[in-house]
Amino acid sequence: MITVHLPAGLADEFRADPVLTMTARTCAEMLQSLDSRYPGIASWLAEPDGRFRQHLSVFVSGRRLASQAATSTPVDDGSEVWVLRAISGG
Repeated sequence: MITVHLPAGLADEFRADPVLTMTARTCAEMLQSLDSRYPGIASWLAEPDGRFRQHLSVFVSGRRLASQAATSTPVDDGSEVWVLRAISGG
């Protein structure tokens, strides 16, 4: 099982719990599970080509994924995945 933390605004928009548990071996499987519970949420989080959207920061077990990382990124059992809106500016 993994634990997924969603931004509060996104969770509100999809009427989702901001903290969810699920079984997934990759971020792509995580997105499929999220989308089966909350239709449309995966397209908000990822591009059609399998990369996370540009304005998101995704952390897996405390490690920040590269900008627009592939959703094929592995997720170990017991991991925590944080999806945050990226903050930019000066």
